[in-house]
Amino acid sequence: MVLIVNSRQEMENLIVTMHLEGSSIRGLAKHFKISRNTVRKILKDHDAKREKGHNILLDQKFRIKRRSKLDPFEPRIKELLKEFPDIKGQRVFEEIQKKGYSGSISILRERLRLVRPKPKKEPIVRFETDPGIQAQMDWSPYTINFSRTGKSKILCYSYILGYSRRHYIDFTTDRKFHTLIRCFRGAFEYFGGVPKQCLHDNEKTMVLRWEAGHPVYNPAFISFITHYNCRPIACRPRRPETKGKVEEAFQYIESSLLNGRRFQDLQDLKSTSQWWLKNKSDIHIHSTTGRPPIELFIESELPNLQPLPLHPYDTAEVKLILCYFDGFLKFKSNQYSVPYEYIGEIMSLKATEKEIFIYSPELKLVGHHERFEDEVNQKSENPLHRNSSKVRYGLEPLKSKFLNLGDAAQSFMAGLKEKYPRHCGFHARYILQLKEHYLADDINKALKHAIRYYAFDGKAIERILKAKATPRTLESIRNERARKTLQKVLPEIRQRPLGEYNELFDKD
Repeated sequence: MVLIVNSRQEMENLIVTMHLEGSSIRGLAKHFKISRNTVRKILKDHDAKREKGHNILLDQKFRIKRRSKLDPFEPRIKELLKEFPDIKGQRVFEEIQKKGYSGSISILRERLRLVRPKPKKEPIVRFETDPGIQAQMDWSPYTINFSRTGKSKILCYSYILGYSRRHYIDFTTDRKFHTLIRCFRGAFEYFGGVPKQCLHDNEKTMVLRWEAGHPVYNPAFISFITHYNCRPIACRPRRPETKGKVEEAFQYIESSLLNGRRFQDLQDLKSTSQWWLKNKSDIHIHSTTGRPPIELFIESELPNLQPLPLHPYDTAEVKLILCYFDGFLKFKSNQYSVPYEYIGEIMSLKATEKEIFIYSPELKLVGHHERFEDEVNQKSENPLHRNSSKVRYGLEPLKSKFLNLGDAAQSFMAGLKEKYPRHCGFHARYILQLKEHYLADDINKALKHAIRYYAFDGKAIERILKAKATPRTLESIRNERARKTLQKVLPEIRQRPLGEYNELFDKD
């Protein structure tokens, strides 16, 4: 059977799960057309993350999408595939060479495996599975009138083991990616093991799209699920009956857990659901199996589940955030303090379910807070971050950061002091905050432009940037800088003339 892969993450997931099922390194290398050393490295890196721990902060820092020489020629490649579905890689290579392509045929063949139309896949049929083979998961929305906090829309995450029908649920306010993987991790830890497969629907957090009858998985989700040696299986679009076991479980939740009960708030609902799982769901007689789920789980399913890794996957959310002039970072409507010396710096914020960690640009931990609930508009201030009161105002504390903007900063600062002798610090802070949306190089060019017209004003710099520069997210700014740095250290790759290879053949 040929397995279709759409990304590096999907290939790694298949390599890990197929190796666990008995496939050899040689066989995997041949199947995926990669070297055995590459297979060994994927398996070694996977084992290291499970044994030594996984750090999402480092993954975010070094995950850089590099441009390919093939990108400008992709429309032509798709045209050729549409006109000649069976065209060979060599012929595509010859055609795009005429258009100016100077890269190698190897990366072209790798791209063709991703974009070539695939044959239609056979529809998935519902069936019973052996112990430890498969689980199913899904979401269901509910509106609950909490007695303390009022009416709220909440979501129920449901995860059920296919053989024993043992059930795990959690309630959340959203179904974003980090919420999803935390719920998955909660289910794995609740059962004390992981099935080989998980059947799920096509939400964007897991499946980006379908192409030629095959799902294109979210690479971040594939990285997570691979850590637990589990293979994802997406239901075909508009076929919810495929995962009927978990769909049926929602009816039981509505009739047994939610029916005839009042809850004070979301936390009360979550606590009651944990009690309900143990005292109702686990011990009730299931209509299909005729036995309590907990009995089948202990007897047959638990021994066949895959063991949990030594270290769980790091499900923290990582964001780049600018430190504002008041010494706070804003995350999910709440504010968290950092030392004043980091005003105007782009910081890395790592948010777990209960804590907030803040890192300097050099990834030194400079702030640690208990995390507030989202959207409550609270402020957490560490007194140790406020040892000096004078750094809060004035220009002097920001001088070095402002001068780092570029060669025009010194002249602009002099003009700023002359125009606003008492409020130059305010304008300097205002300009530094523009780093949230613009590159420092663009801000420096705006300063040069302002100097020519004696426009020594923070608002003037903002107007110039809006007219002459392109706003960017902090993540794109980071990736652009990393790409340029990478280009400087990588050797230049040049295509050898084909005549050199002919000389080698002639010698034989």
